[in-house]
Amino acid sequence: MAREPGRRELNKADKQRRIHKAARELFWTRGYASVTTQEVADRAEVGTGTLFRYARSKGELLCMVANDDFRLMVDSLPDTGDPVEDLVQLCEPLVRALENQPDNVAAYHRETLFGEPGPHRDEAQRILLDLRGRIAEVLARHTGGGADPAHLIGPAQTVFDVMYMTIVRSGVRRAPDLDHRGELRAHVRRVLHGALAAASESSPEPGSTSH
Repeated sequence: MAREPGRRELNKADKQRRIHKAARELFWTRGYASVTTQEVADRAEVGTGTLFRYARSKGELLCMVANDDFRLMVDSLPDTGDPVEDLVQLCEPLVRALENQPDNVAAYHRETLFGEPGPHRDEAQRILLDLRGRIAEVLARHTGGGADPAHLIGPAQTVFDVMYMTIVRSGVRRAPDLDHRGELRAHVRRVLHGALAAASESSPEPGSTSH
């Protein structure tokens, strides 16, 4: 029988929920650059010392709230029948955020790659690693012959690098009329057929064993 959470655990969970909600509301309405950790603490009705026990920096706060959205990329695998569309749909949460919150997305990329160490940044990096794994699954599905995604990490890394840098570049350009999905689709289509050929070459022949 599961143990009922005690008062201390419930209080901790409530503080974390309030901090999460406050950070999301402030970042999403005013933008990451305009918000201070003191303002997040004030809205969550906690002290800054308490806030830093849940997220040790402003960058960690951003990763904490954005991870919830971007984790959706790896929770399921699109199956449109077209590898290009599968990969574009896989990145839909990032593209949608890029359309609505370009400053926050740029800051999230910066904090994920270069921010201070912390559990929420670690989770952001795990999401990107899992995204590469999902890309390998898409490649495996379309190479035929029952390819093992584990054998396609190299080609998947190439596709991931192109997709990720396309999204980052789109965020930096901030052109109001830029079609983010169209841009991503064009680059994926450009690289994908070469990547699929490399994936086929990387797949072991039926009946062969790897050493």
